[in-house]
Amino acid sequence: MDIPADPRVPADSFRRLTFYSVLGGLCPLIPVPFVDDIALEQVQRRMVSEVSRREGVQLSDREVKILAGDEDSQRRGCLGTVAWAVRETLGAILGKLYRTVLYFLTIRRSVRRAAETLHLGYLAVHAARLGALSRDDRSEDRARAVRAAILETQKEMDSRPIYRTLTRDFRQSLSLLLQVAALLGRFIPRRRRRKAPAAEPLAGQGEAFQQAEGLLGGFTDRLAANLWGNRAYFAELERMLESHLQGKLPA
Repeated sequence: MDIPADPRVPADSFRRLTFYSVLGGLCPLIPVPFVDDIALEQVQRRMVSEVSRREGVQLSDREVKILAGDEDSQRRGCLGTVAWAVRETLGAILGKLYRTVLYFLTIRRSVRRAAETLHLGYLAVHAARLGALSRDDRSEDRARAVRAAILETQKEMDSRPIYRTLTRDFRQSLSLLLQVAALLGRFIPRRRRRKAPAAEPLAGQGEAFQQAEGLLGGFTDRLAANLWGNRAYFAELERMLESHLQGKLPA
Protein backbone atom coordinates (compact mmCIF):
# COMPACT_ATOMS: atom_id res chain seq x y z
CA MET A 1 0.00 0.00 0.00
CA ASP A 2 1.30 3.47 -0.87
CA ILE A 3 1.91 5.74 2.10
CA PRO A 4 0.09 9.09 1.76
CA ALA A 5 2.24 12.20 1.49
CA ASP A 6 1.00 13.55 4.81
CA PRO A 7 -0.63 12.03 7.88
CA ARG A 8 -4.17 13.06 8.67
CA VAL A 9 -3.77 14.29 12.26
CA PRO A 10 -3.68 18.11 12.00
CA ALA A 11 -0.48 19.97 12.80
CA ASP A 12 -2.07 21.96 15.64
CA SER A 13 -3.23 18.74 17.31
CA PHE A 14 0.24 17.29 16.80
CA ARG A 15 1.79 20.23 18.62
CA ARG A 16 -0.50 19.59 21.58
CA LEU A 17 0.42 15.90 21.56
CA THR A 18 4.08 16.89 21.57
CA PHE A 19 3.52 18.95 24.72
CA TYR A 20 1.97 15.97 26.48
CA SER A 21 4.75 13.68 25.25
CA VAL A 22 7.27 16.02 26.88
CA LEU A 23 5.30 15.88 30.13
CA GLY A 24 5.33 12.09 29.89
CA GLY A 25 9.08 12.22 29.42
CA LEU A 26 9.43 14.41 32.51
CA CYS A 27 7.92 11.77 34.81
CA PRO A 28 11.21 9.86 35.42
CA LEU A 29 12.85 13.23 36.22
CA ILE A 30 10.41 14.26 38.96
CA PRO A 31 12.54 14.61 42.13
CA VAL A 32 10.08 12.75 44.37
CA PRO A 33 10.57 9.01 44.98
CA PHE A 34 7.85 6.50 44.03
CA VAL A 35 5.57 8.84 42.04
CA ASP A 36 6.76 8.60 38.42
CA ASP A 37 4.19 5.96 37.44
CA ILE A 38 1.40 7.96 39.12
CA ALA A 39 2.54 11.10 37.30
CA LEU A 40 2.56 9.28 33.96
CA GLU A 41 -0.99 8.04 34.53
CA GLN A 42 -2.15 11.59 35.27
CA VAL A 43 -0.48 12.96 32.14
CA GLN A 44 -1.73 10.25 29.79
CA ARG A 45 -5.30 10.29 31.08
CA ARG A 46 -5.46 14.06 30.81
CA MET A 47 -4.08 13.89 27.27
CA VAL A 48 -6.51 11.19 26.09
CA SER A 49 -9.47 13.12 27.51
CA GLU A 50 -8.40 16.42 25.95
CA VAL A 51 -7.43 15.21 22.48
CA SER A 52 -10.58 13.11 22.15
CA ARG A 53 -12.69 16.09 23.17
CA ARG A 54 -10.94 18.22 20.55
CA GLU A 55 -12.06 15.65 17.98
CA GLY A 56 -15.68 15.92 19.16
CA VAL A 57 -15.69 12.71 21.22
CA GLN A 58 -16.61 13.07 24.90
CA LEU A 59 -15.27 9.99 26.64
CA SER A 60 -16.44 8.72 30.00
CA ASP A 61 -13.96 8.48 32.87
CA ARG A 62 -13.90 4.71 32.44
CA GLU A 63 -13.14 4.94 28.71
CA VAL A 64 -10.28 7.36 29.40
CA LYS A 65 -8.79 4.95 31.93
CA ILE A 66 -9.10 2.02 29.52
CA LEU A 67 -7.41 3.89 26.67
CA ALA A 68 -4.64 5.12 28.97
CA GLY A 69 -3.87 1.55 30.08
CA ASP A 70 -5.67 1.26 33.42
CA GLU A 71 -6.54 -2.37 32.65
CA ASP A 72 -3.08 -3.36 31.45
CA SER A 73 -1.58 -6.14 33.54
CA GLN A 74 1.94 -4.68 33.61
CA ARG A 75 2.28 -1.45 35.56
CA ARG A 76 4.95 1.13 34.92
CA GLY A 77 7.52 3.09 36.79
CA CYS A 78 8.84 0.86 39.57
CA LEU A 79 12.35 0.70 38.12
CA GLY A 80 12.51 4.45 37.84
CA THR A 81 11.60 5.06 41.46
CA VAL A 82 14.16 2.51 42.62
CA ALA A 83 16.83 4.12 40.43
CA TRP A 84 16.05 7.51 41.95
CA ALA A 85 16.28 6.17 45.50
CA VAL A 86 19.55 4.40 44.72
CA ARG A 87 20.99 7.56 43.24
CA GLU A 88 20.14 9.54 46.36
CA THR A 89 21.77 6.91 48.58
CA LEU A 90 24.86 5.95 46.60
CA GLY A 91 25.58 8.94 44.39
CA ALA A 92 28.20 10.38 46.68
CA ILE A 93 29.97 7.00 46.91
CA LEU A 94 30.08 6.01 43.28
CA GLY A 95 31.02 9.47 42.04
CA LYS A 96 31.36 10.69 38.50
CA LEU A 97 31.16 7.33 36.71
CA TYR A 98 27.87 6.41 38.40
CA ARG A 99 26.38 9.83 37.70
CA THR A 100 27.36 9.54 34.04
CA VAL A 101 25.76 6.11 33.71
CA LEU A 102 22.63 7.24 35.54
CA TYR A 103 22.42 10.33 33.33
CA PHE A 104 22.19 8.19 30.20
CA LEU A 105 19.78 5.74 31.84
CA THR A 106 17.54 8.62 32.92
CA ILE A 107 17.55 10.18 29.46
CA ARG A 108 16.73 6.78 27.99
CA ARG A 109 13.77 6.30 30.33
CA SER A 110 12.55 9.83 29.71
CA VAL A 111 12.66 9.31 25.96
CA ARG A 112 10.84 5.99 26.28
CA ARG A 113 8.04 7.59 28.33
CA ALA A 114 7.82 10.51 25.90
CA ALA A 115 7.60 8.18 22.90
CA GLU A 116 4.98 6.03 24.62
CA THR A 117 2.87 9.09 25.40
CA LEU A 118 3.21 10.53 21.89
CA HIS A 119 2.17 7.27 20.24
CA LEU A 120 -0.77 6.79 22.61
CA GLY A 121 -2.06 10.31 21.96
CA TYR A 122 -1.46 10.25 18.22
CA LEU A 123 -3.21 6.93 17.75
CA ALA A 124 -6.10 7.95 20.03
CA VAL A 125 -6.62 11.07 17.91
CA HIS A 126 -6.58 9.04 14.72
CA ALA A 127 -8.99 6.48 16.17
CA ALA A 128 -11.35 9.31 17.13
CA ARG A 129 -11.14 10.78 13.61
CA LEU A 130 -11.96 7.36 12.18
CA GLY A 131 -15.09 7.17 14.37
CA ALA A 132 -13.72 4.19 16.32
CA LEU A 133 -14.50 5.95 19.60
CA SER A 134 -18.02 7.11 18.74
CA ARG A 135 -20.35 6.85 21.71
CA ASP A 136 -22.80 3.95 21.80
CA ASP A 137 -24.03 1.29 24.19
CA ARG A 138 -20.76 -0.62 23.87
CA SER A 139 -18.39 2.31 24.27
CA GLU A 140 -16.15 0.56 26.82
CA ASP A 141 -15.80 -2.43 24.50
CA ARG A 142 -14.80 0.00 21.76
CA ALA A 143 -12.24 1.62 24.04
CA ARG A 144 -10.74 -1.79 24.83
CA ALA A 145 -10.59 -2.67 21.12
CA VAL A 146 -8.87 0.62 20.33
CA ARG A 147 -6.43 0.12 23.22
CA ALA A 148 -5.55 -3.36 21.92
CA ALA A 149 -5.00 -2.00 18.40
CA ILE A 150 -2.80 0.80 19.77
CA LEU A 151 -0.60 -1.65 21.67
CA GLU A 152 -0.26 -3.91 18.62
CA THR A 153 0.65 -0.92 16.44
CA GLN A 154 3.26 0.32 18.91
CA LYS A 155 4.78 -3.16 19.14
CA GLU A 156 5.16 -3.55 15.38
CA MET A 157 6.43 -0.08 14.45
CA ASP A 158 10.15 0.60 14.19
CA SER A 159 10.24 3.74 16.35
CA ARG A 160 13.94 4.49 16.04
CA PRO A 161 13.43 7.74 14.06
CA ILE A 162 11.21 9.10 16.85
CA TYR A 163 13.61 7.93 19.57
CA ARG A 164 16.55 9.64 17.84
CA THR A 165 14.71 12.95 17.60
CA LEU A 166 13.52 12.82 21.21
CA THR A 167 16.92 11.79 22.54
CA ARG A 168 18.72 14.64 20.77
CA ASP A 169 16.26 17.32 21.84
CA PHE A 170 15.96 16.06 25.43
CA ARG A 171 19.73 16.05 25.87
CA GLN A 172 20.04 19.56 24.51
CA SER A 173 17.43 20.95 26.92
CA LEU A 174 17.89 18.75 29.99
CA SER A 175 18.28 21.67 32.41
CA LEU A 176 14.92 23.11 31.31
CA LEU A 177 13.25 19.71 31.59
CA LEU A 178 14.58 19.20 35.11
CA GLN A 179 13.20 22.61 36.10
CA VAL A 180 9.73 21.75 34.83
CA ALA A 181 9.87 18.28 36.39
CA ALA A 182 10.56 19.85 39.78
CA LEU A 183 7.52 22.09 39.29
CA LEU A 184 5.23 19.17 38.46
CA GLY A 185 6.59 17.14 41.36
CA ARG A 186 5.01 19.55 43.83
CA PHE A 187 1.51 18.78 42.56
CA ILE A 188 1.61 15.02 41.97
CA PRO A 189 -0.13 13.03 44.74
CA ARG A 190 1.94 10.46 46.61
CA ARG A 191 -0.76 7.81 46.14
CA ARG A 192 -3.49 7.06 43.61
CA ARG A 193 -7.01 8.30 44.22
CA ARG A 194 -9.05 5.28 43.20
CA LYS A 195 -12.39 7.06 42.95
CA ALA A 196 -11.20 10.28 41.31
CA PRO A 197 -12.50 11.02 37.77
CA ALA A 198 -9.86 10.06 35.23
CA ALA A 199 -9.27 13.55 33.84
CA GLU A 200 -10.19 15.67 36.86
CA PRO A 201 -7.31 18.03 37.76
CA LEU A 202 -6.15 17.69 41.34
CA ALA A 203 -5.75 20.72 43.57
CA GLY A 204 -3.08 22.97 42.06
CA GLN A 205 -2.46 20.60 39.16
CA GLY A 206 -4.19 22.77 36.57
CA GLU A 207 -1.98 25.69 37.53
CA ALA A 208 1.11 23.48 37.34
CA PHE A 209 0.16 22.34 33.84
CA GLN A 210 -0.28 25.95 32.74
CA GLN A 211 3.10 26.93 34.16
CA ALA A 212 4.73 23.93 32.53
CA GLU A 213 3.18 24.82 29.19
CA GLY A 214 4.56 28.34 29.47
CA LEU A 215 8.06 27.16 30.35
CA LEU A 216 8.08 24.51 27.63
CA GLY A 217 6.54 26.66 24.88
CA GLY A 218 9.65 27.21 22.78
CA PHE A 219 10.97 23.71 23.38
CA THR A 220 7.62 22.17 22.42
CA ASP A 221 7.53 24.19 19.18
CA ARG A 222 11.02 23.04 18.19
CA LEU A 223 10.41 19.42 19.12
CA ALA A 224 7.06 19.32 17.31
CA ALA A 225 8.69 20.69 14.16
CA ASN A 226 11.49 18.13 14.37
CA LEU A 227 9.09 15.24 14.99
CA TRP A 228 6.72 16.43 12.27
CA GLY A 229 9.58 15.98 9.81
CA ASN A 230 8.91 12.23 10.11
CA ARG A 231 5.60 12.51 8.22
CA ALA A 232 6.00 9.19 6.43
CA TYR A 233 6.42 7.50 9.82
CA PHE A 234 3.17 8.93 11.18
CA ALA A 235 1.32 8.11 7.98
CA GLU A 236 2.47 4.50 8.32
CA LEU A 237 1.44 4.58 11.99
CA GLU A 238 -2.09 5.53 10.93
CA ARG A 239 -2.21 2.83 8.27
CA MET A 240 -1.09 0.18 10.73
CA LEU A 241 -3.68 1.23 13.33
CA GLU A 242 -6.41 1.01 10.73
CA SER A 243 -5.22 -2.50 9.86
CA HIS A 244 -5.27 -3.61 13.50
CA LEU A 245 -8.71 -2.11 14.10
CA GLN A 246 -10.27 -4.23 11.38
CA GLY A 247 -12.47 -6.87 12.94
CA LYS A 248 -11.88 -5.67 16.49
CA LEU A 249 -14.60 -3.05 16.93
CA PRO A 250 -17.98 -4.28 18.23
CA ALA A 251 -20.78 -4.14 15.70
